[in-house]
Amino acid sequence: MSSKTEIKDSHYIKHLKEIREVYEESKDWDKVISTAVYSDVYEAQEAFIDYVEEVYKTKVKDAKHLQKLTGITEETLDGLEETVINSRYSKYFRALEKALQEGAKYKDLLQIKPQDFGLPKTWSGRLGSDQYSSILWAISFEFLIDEPAFLMLLPDLRSIAKELEAPYSVLMDCYKLFRK
Repeated sequence: MSSKTEIKDSHYIKHLKEIREVYEESKDWDKVISTAVYSDVYEAQEAFIDYVEEVYKTKVKDAKHLQKLTGITEETLDGLEETVINSRYSKYFRALEKALQEGAKYKDLLQIKPQDFGLPKTWSGRLGSDQYSSILWAISFEFLIDEPAFLMLLPDLRSIAKELEAPYSVLMDCYKLFRK
């Protein structure tokens, strides 16, 4: 059975292939961002930024830098900045998921810093806006805390906290994510 990270990796590869094909055919970044990069798909945004960095052999610093490199005019600077942040978040979140799948403890997750992925201390995102909330989302997804039906089948929150060597309050915060 494939892990969630492997599935996300395959989605990333699919998006990268599509982005590469659209760019190689059109040589038009506006066409790429409007047809192959989806604002609600982090893996597509990550693949886009990675491909731009590959083509120009440089790290994208921010939205202005991205716009300067690509000449994109059909997206606002705010939209491009969101793409850059979502791209970095995608890498960060996948690192958290992979760590959990490999048996990481809560203290290990705390060592995976968003800043190491180019993220600021806080950002705007649908699956977290800082390190703590991102860790909560990753734990929730890994242990299916977001699925009410699975709570009957899975260990209780105290057992998960014990397995992760995390304070029980962390698991309660995971649980609360979906009860708001």
